[in-house]
Amino acid sequence: MKRMIAVLLFLCIIFASMPMEVFANEINRDKSTDEKYSIGEVGGYLSTNIKTVENLYADRKFTTNNGFGFAAERGNNLIDNIKGSDATVVGDNNVKNGADRMIVNRDGSITWIQDKYYSSASGSVNAAFDDVSGLYRYIDGDGKPMQLEVPSDQYDDAVKKMREKIEKGLVPGITDADEATSLVRKGHLSYKQAVNLAKAGTVESLAYDSVNGAVVATYATGITFAIDYACCILNGLEPDAALKDAGLNGIKSGGVVFATYVISSQIAKTGATNALIPTAEAIAKSLGDDVCRVILERTGINTAGLTTAQVTNNVAKVLSKELIADGVLVTVLTGVDVVELFRGRISKEELLKNLCVTIISMAAGTAAGIGGAALGSLIAPGAGSYIGGILGSMAGGAAGSVLSETSIAKFYKSDADHMYEIISDEFLILCDEYLISIDEGNLLTGELKNVLIGDVLKDMYASEDREAFARKLIEPLFVEQVAQREEIVLPTEEELRYEMLASLQGVVFVH
Repeated sequence: MKRMIAVLLFLCIIFASMPMEVFANEINRDKSTDEKYSIGEVGGYLSTNIKTVENLYADRKFTTNNGFGFAAERGNNLIDNIKGSDATVVGDNNVKNGADRMIVNRDGSITWIQDKYYSSASGSVNAAFDDVSGLYRYIDGDGKPMQLEVPSDQYDDAVKKMREKIEKGLVPGITDADEATSLVRKGHLSYKQAVNLAKAGTVESLAYDSVNGAVVATYATGITFAIDYACCILNGLEPDAALKDAGLNGIKSGGVVFATYVISSQIAKTGATNALIPTAEAIAKSLGDDVCRVILERTGINTAGLTTAQVTNNVAKVLSKELIADGVLVTVLTGVDVVELFRGRISKEELLKNLCVTIISMAAGTAAGIGGAALGSLIAPGAGSYIGGILGSMAGGAAGSVLSETSIAKFYKSDADHMYEIISDEFLILCDEYLISIDEGNLLTGELKNVLIGDVLKDMYASEDREAFARKLIEPLFVEQVAQREEIVLPTEEELRYEMLASLQGVVFVH
């Protein structure tokens, strides 16, 4: 625990000691530079990654033998929330004969719901009754039967089956068979839809992940916008310019997070995370019990009644989801670079550099997020863990990005550096050719930055003759600058003779 806190504090010190210009440059960068992500984007990616892992962990049961039952709970709950209900999944507490879901009604009352999704209406209803006594076994704290939610395509048959149960006196507190219509709740999903929801690649599964991904993406957009807007203003930008830059970065990070969420969730539904469990278990054991409990608390899991072995086992499951999410995020962030490589617009070395920087940034953000959650939990258990995780991720990710850029730059120059060298050489040659003065050179330097925007350097890298490309790019600036010079008119012979006579009087005789 102490080591984790020390790592976090170290990263926070680095983060706080970096000049504001470093982060401002990441906001106000041209696309031609090597700075790929603003500080707000890094914060948005890493802080919302916590939410992605939390959701993936919550959906982990989808891949079990009867995973479609858990998928039904969460699918129905999501649709209720979309329709405006205050619905929550509570079945993860594993209370015997407890509710799967709850809805807080507008009058403050609570509707407790038990989901049963079997292949037939008879199976769905019978599963709610005790095998020994035959009585309905889902009773709330007030002694009232909970609603039984069944597949939408089984509702009518399920009501008939429940009427028979009530008539036999098997539902405590209910004697009127007509109440079967209110006791049985029609789910939003059919049995087949619930089965498909638990699988990867189906329409239902993609729709479910897309809705959840959109929610998480809005967090990323908001976090990125807030951080980048603040950095822009601190760097002296006008509010309109700051709004534009921060808004574009927010949209970008939202799109990346959405893609990362959907892809990660689809991969998790294939059961691929099971292959990562051994690695995740080794990591969990090395972290120790205290840090593992903080990780679970950050994911919304109460560790009060869990043994050390249970904590380690659950953390391994969480970390396996984290490894998937981080891997997908790296893939999404570097996907454009791979395309650019095949288009011949960047080198293999540049791709490797970008990939290394992204991986180091993500790893530093993840590690610092765990450390931040640990520190926050010590200060303010619960909320402090979540907030500390976000701040730690931002600090670690930003520091990792900047430090990795600096370290890797010592080994080789980027494609942009090589292109800048060529442009610099051509600039000096043109200065000689056009007899550029110092003042004119300063003006041209200022104009040059307006030319090196967008993907110009990538286009230059892909060109067959880079020197010719550079000359064609910047020579119009010289032509325009020279055109602004005042016209020089040579003196007449008489004017020259008069001036020479005045200057050389008493020295030589001038005719």
